[in-house]
Amino acid sequence: MSAEIVVENWKLVKAIEDYPKVAGVLLFKKIFSIAPEAQGLFKFLNGTSGEEMYESEKLIKHASNVINTVNTAVQMLEDNKVDELLPVLKGLGKRHVAYGVLEPHYDVVGQALLATLEAAEGDAFTDEVKAAWTEIYGVISSTMIEGAGYSS
Repeated sequence: MSAEIVVENWKLVKAIEDYPKVAGVLLFKKIFSIAPEAQGLFKFLNGTSGEEMYESEKLIKHASNVINTVNTAVQMLEDNKVDELLPVLKGLGKRHVAYGVLEPHYDVVGQALLATLEAAEGDAFTDEVKAAWTEIYGVISSTMIEGAGYSS
């Protein structure tokens, strides 16, 4: 049930013009608002601050890529390809260790994702939608954390 809600809800995001950039930059604004220290994980942001940071071509590219990855994951949910999605997520988790991402960062991204969706969707981001995204993100983050091997 949650997967269907997320798939339908994601269509609202995709309807936004240039949604990878718009949603991506908003996501990173939320991440850095929740955890300003996370900026240090992005070496390409060194020497930038404030709004200048969100106009950085490298941040916009990275943020767009993150949203495109979410889009791919949602598409795989819709196509019932969860078995193919899980190894991809584990690989992403493993790669993010090299970038300095720690297990607690996944909670920050989850909070930022929910805040981004709420900001973008307004009243359409209902309690039911929030619960569905929370459940799906829980699976995504736990799978990436497993791939990262933090507990081993």
